[in-house]
This record gives sequence, structure tokens and C-alpha cells, in this order.
Amino acid sequence: MLKALRPYSSRLPTRLRTLHQTTSGGMPHGEPPKSEAEGEAAISGSIADDRPLSGNSDESTLTEPLKTVTENDTKNKSSNNGVGGSNHEPASFLLTLMKRWGIFSAVFQTASSPGPSPPRTPPPPPSGIRNMPASHPDPSLPVTTSTGDLVSQPKLKGFAFTKFKWTSKFRCEKSIPAEIRLVTWNVDFMAPRSDVRFLCILSYLQNSTLSSPPEPACILLQELDAKSFDALLASDWVRKHFAVVPDSTKEWRGSHYGNATLVSRSIPVRDVKKMDFRNSQMGRSAIFVDIPVRLSPDSDELRVVRVANTHLESLPQGSSQRTEQLKAIAELLRVDGVDGGVVGGDMNMIGDTKDQSIHIDAGLQDACLFPDDPASHTWGFQPVSRWPRGRMDRVFFVGEGLLVDSVQVIGKGLRIKNGQWASDHCGLSTTISFSAADI
Repeated sequence: MLKALRPYSSRLPTRLRTLHQTTSGGMPHGEPPKSEAEGEAAISGSIADDRPLSGNSDESTLTEPLKTVTENDTKNKSSNNGVGGSNHEPASFLLTLMKRWGIFSAVFQTASSPGPSPPRTPPPPPSGIRNMPASHPDPSLPVTTSTGDLVSQPKLKGFAFTKFKWTSKFRCEKSIPAEIRLVTWNVDFMAPRSDVRFLCILSYLQNSTLSSPPEPACILLQELDAKSFDALLASDWVRKHFAVVPDSTKEWRGSHYGNATLVSRSIPVRDVKKMDFRNSQMGRSAIFVDIPVRLSPDSDELRVVRVANTHLESLPQGSSQRTEQLKAIAELLRVDGVDGGVVGGDMNMIGDTKDQSIHIDAGLQDACLFPDDPASHTWGFQPVSRWPRGRMDRVFFVGEGLLVDSVQVIGKGLRIKNGQWASDHCGLSTTISFSAADI
């Protein structure tokens, strides 16, 4: 058996290798363990207070004691038929610890049966995740989908006024709404004074779009840069009324601009996901939040709406990427446990007829009641662009019984004090609810 252990010596955790060294030559500051229970207590205590079991943890720590134990074991076999003997205590204790660390089964199988391990049936993937590896150790870690998109689970964070920081553990009285106000706005990272312009947009939302205090709402922001993102996190209005995801620009994965979603602090969000598009040349992504909604203000019956915030690939040459990106989003809006889905953001649909119908190919409905009306345009006129003006920003939805009001364009003509446009995009506003009769 011990010979079978030797190929696994380099795989043993540092703590286990160190402990084996000490058991071969005596426990630190004491005698070898008299029982497996004593050995368990020794390692449990060390792990609990995060202290090393020994000062030496190089690769020779395990190899030499194993050699010594093997030689002694051979001698004992000739003298007492391999039973008993103090030289067996380190080996027995090592096996006990290996079992504790989950290594014993692999070693035992190698020693007893050199053949390959029998195949194991992989567990089913979590909802909305395709082809998750069967050996994936932690569902909170990023997962690559079958199309190569990377799905992770960032934390929604609220501002803790007692600790004066953003944290996932924030206090607020929770209540489930019967409807949600949805706002989406590309705030333009390219123009100068991004922080000042963003604060102008926040002020507009606070004073002209949402009530005071704001009703249950979800705000989808695109093209934040480091300055405007810092202004977002420092806003007293945001800190008081909203939770934010992400809470750091590190989630933008190397891009110098990105998205952020704000959800009213009072809403008990069920789940958060982020999808980074494999086919994007511009670092584009989508953020998903699952929000419970009552069928009516007095109803105890609940539905779950998944709200996605996205910025699809830009420019006419990005049309094929946009098609794939929106289909990937739509797939996550139709998973088990979600009763309806909404996606809002900068869709960049500036191409031909095919580009204008990518939401139909994805099985989504347009929340604009008058799509051909110039009044529905959100981009291309502040300032005038070399590209035709149009509905760059849109809201799409899917789900039986899900009600999404026709979007309204907001923020037209909004400027900061020096006359600069607050953004080259206008925003959109709508309301989400569920109909009990259609479910």
C-alpha cells in the first residue's frame, strides 16, 4: 500500500505533507499521536487558527519519511508478520488524514486496481448555464457556455452607512413590488467631463423621471468610465436608495468602460449573473438580475422577472456579433424558474433590415409602440452624427403574462451648465408588471 502512495506525494496538501514529517519524527513539542482522534484534533486546531503545522514544507518533507516508513515496515513484517509496531503509527495516521483530505479513495484505487476509473454521470447544469463541466468545483465561479460566453455571478452590493462602504450585507427593509420602473441609458464614455455629465443624468432621473423617494426601480446604465463610475458610487441619492452591480470597474475585464445595474434597495433580488460575450471585440457584456414581482399589490402570489442590461457590438460590421449576443441573452431570459425576461440597453441596431430584426430571430418582442416614429429615436441628433439617427436604445421582452408598457424617450436636450450634451444618447423608461389573467 505504501508503495502505491509514493506517486501521490507531490499531490498532498502542504499541511498534510508537513504533518506527516512531524509524525515520523514526533509531533511538534510533544509525542506522536496516540490515536486517530488525537491526530484529527491536532490538524483541526492548526487549520482553525491558520497556523502552519511545521516550519518546513518543501517537497522532501513527504518523500524521505515515506522511504523511512517503508523500510521499517519491511523489517517489521519479518519480525511480527507486519502487525502492530510503533513504526506503523505514522503510516496509519497518514492514511487517516488522506481520507480526511479526500485523497484516500484515489490512492486505494491505484493500489488495488490499476485500471481506469468507472465513468460518472455528470450532474445537471444550473439553470441558464449550458454544458457546465461535471467537475466544476463551485457554481459561483465563472462558467463557459457551449458558445464560449463566460457567465459569472458578481455580488449585488448596497452602501452600509455604519461601515461607510459598499457591501453585499446591507440593511434595508425588504418589500416585493407589484410593478417595477425600468430605465435604460447609455451615458457616453467618450465625451469629456464624464463625471459631471453623469451627475446631470442622475439629477434628471431623481427630479424628472422617478418619484421622491423613488418607486421600486431598476436602472440600466451603459458606457460608464472610471470617473462616472466613481461618481455613481459616491452619489448620496444612489447610496440611500439603490444597490449596485458591479461595485468595481474590475468586473469590466480590462475594458475602460462598461455597464452597471441599479436596483432599489428594498427589492429582495433573487440572483445576479454577468455574461461576457466570447465574440466581442469591444469587451461587451450583459448583467442579469432576478426580481420577484407580486401579481397585484394585495397578492401573495409571486412571479420572477429577469432583467438584463446590455451593450451590444457597435458599428455596421458588428451586425453578426449582435445577432449572436442577443440570442445568448434571450436564452438566459427563458430558463426554468424565471417567468418573464426583459433586456434593455444600447442595441446598436443601425444596419439593414436584417439588423433591425435580430430581436425577432431571438424570439423577443419590442416594447416600442411606434418604432417608425422619429419621436422614438434615441441617438444621432445630440449632436448630429454622420450616421442616420435612429432607435439605438431599445427594450425587448419575453414571457407569458409579462406586461411591459410602451417605452418613453427621456432626456432629450439634456445639457450640463457649459452647454455640453449630457450624453449622445437619450434614455428610455417603462414599467414592468405581470397579468394574473394570462398566467
